[in-house]
Amino acid sequence: MEDLKDQPMPLVHGAFDYLELARLGLQPGEVVDFSVNSMPYGPSPRVYEAIAATAVDRYPDRVCWHLRQSILDHELRGSGLEISEIICGNGTSELIWTLARCYLGAGTKAAILGPTFGEYRAASLAAGATVVELRASQEQQFQLDVSAVGDWLGQEQPSLVWLCNPNNPTGTYLEQQKLIQLLEACQHNGALLVMDESYRHFLFPPEPLSALELLSTDSQVLVLRSLTKDFALAGVRLGYALGAKAALQRLSAQLPSWNVSALAQAAGVAALADREHLATSLACLESERQAFFAALLHAGLAALPSRTHFCLVEVGDACLIRQKLLQRKLLVRDCTSFGLPQYIRVSVRPEPEWQRLVAALQEVL
Repeated sequence: MEDLKDQPMPLVHGAFDYLELARLGLQPGEVVDFSVNSMPYGPSPRVYEAIAATAVDRYPDRVCWHLRQSILDHELRGSGLEISEIICGNGTSELIWTLARCYLGAGTKAAILGPTFGEYRAASLAAGATVVELRASQEQQFQLDVSAVGDWLGQEQPSLVWLCNPNNPTGTYLEQQKLIQLLEACQHNGALLVMDESYRHFLFPPEPLSALELLSTDSQVLVLRSLTKDFALAGVRLGYALGAKAALQRLSAQLPSWNVSALAQAAGVAALADREHLATSLACLESERQAFFAALLHAGLAALPSRTHFCLVEVGDACLIRQKLLQRKLLVRDCTSFGLPQYIRVSVRPEPEWQRLVAALQEVL
């Protein structure tokens, strides 16, 4: 495992760069996007109906009451959580930046378990904190050594620890016992543990336990979840945080009024209610995932094992390969900004599309 201290990395995300496409003379509709980790089958039809029926001349519900109740009913049923232990945001990214403002500042330290999502570092630095990062080893296929993490936290004494689980971009997952071990290390060192479960529905095979079981044990835990990825709502931006009431009140005080639009709230309620659409989409994705990953390996491509619907593929020069693929109207995620310049990240899409990608990768490599 590699210990990095405050090394700047550019904040880059997947999805289309519309200026780049314009310079290349490409239209978004003609490029197949493997660079994002959203559900490839689109949102529930109920989402479009709900958006069409939403009044745009009225302010949205400033506390997202209906949406939070829907989250409680559909995503958190049986958890024992209350509506006051949920807060909604304009995407999980807004909540990440709000958390940084609440808990970090000059003289504090944020710990990142990497390689992982770049917003954690960007938000921490913007809040004035020092950032330290412990990176899982490529030789161990990016699996975290929780014992080593505990020792490292004891040395660094951070105020806050960021964990993405399942992790982006590696597709690795910390199981319940290791989460408990990590939480104990955070408790021992007085650090707030922030667990980002944005990809919880994309865990294959599914796990019966999650970070929710840890919420009742200590107030030093906050859980972030996204509705953008699994419910295909990237265009409306929607996420939520779970935690102790006092912590969420602190977060709420840092959020702007009406931070979640009426359209986003309506879309979220509709998407959450259509459990059949989610179940069908996940079943299709699981089958497609197995076929896609097998095809990558069969083609001799160096795809790393993943518990999710996306994986890393070693290609040598990720920037060059991304450009060559984009010329073929295929977009992948160059992982240089993760500190992995030899890897691209690809997500599952329908078979005719991933067959094009596999063939193109063989050609450009």
